[in-house]
Amino acid sequence: MQWKYPNVLLFFSCLVLSAAGHAVFLSQWVRGHFMIGIDDGASQMMPFKKLLYEQYSSGEFFYSFDFGLGAGTFSELSYYFSTSIVFLITAAVVFALESLHVIESTDVLFWANAAVFISIIRLAFVLFITARVFAYMGISRLSAFTGAALYGLSGMYFRHTVYWEFFADAYLWLPLLILGVEKVFREQKPGWFLFAIAISLIDNFYFAYINMMLTAIYITVRLFFPLTESEIPKGKPSALFLFLVFSGLASVQYLLCQRSMPI
Repeated sequence: MQWKYPNVLLFFSCLVLSAAGHAVFLSQWVRGHFMIGIDDGASQMMPFKKLLYEQYSSGEFFYSFDFGLGAGTFSELSYYFSTSIVFLITAAVVFALESLHVIESTDVLFWANAAVFISIIRLAFVLFITARVFAYMGISRLSAFTGAALYGLSGMYFRHTVYWEFFADAYLWLPLLILGVEKVFREQKPGWFLFAIAISLIDNFYFAYINMMLTAIYITVRLFFPLTESEIPKGKPSALFLFLVFSGLASVQYLLCQRSMPI
């Protein structure tokens, strides 16, 4: 009998695999250790999350007198968490739980404890999205799941999560960019490509720029190696124009925003 809700089963499998991938961090968490690295992980990531959550939950989204001698939290921390989609969703969930008195405190220790569970959920979505993209490309379910595991369970993901947590968010958007490229080639539909660029730019300008460079390399390769018979011909101006325009948009966005990037 075929499973009625394949996406539910796939996401549950991704969640289990993600938890298994974090087994060592969970075992350390039980012993009172955190999925937080030294230096930037402990001294920057956690205080910034605490500060931003307190600002956002109190309705102050742009400026804080507690930030140095007073500064714009939204602009100054745009490289970190102020525009992070994952953090914004996390903050909304935490605020709801705090309002229901499920959570009593949201101090730095709370965010340190929560880091491993946030990472498990984020990685589950990374695995799910990547597996679905591979399946869309015609790869078998087992191979798609295996490929997603190789992508998501890489040492680079865990290293980024431990030391610079927001770095790992970029793992979510790259598969969406690749899906957008494939949608243009296979179906001549640019919607996913536009959405992936938009959400990448909103989330973090720096990683949007890096992911677009990787996507540009992928597009270049795909122009010369079609995967289906119904694809846009490689010389058709409409496809090339679309890719060039929005790849250029990402580069311009980076150049405009790099002045606010912390040194």
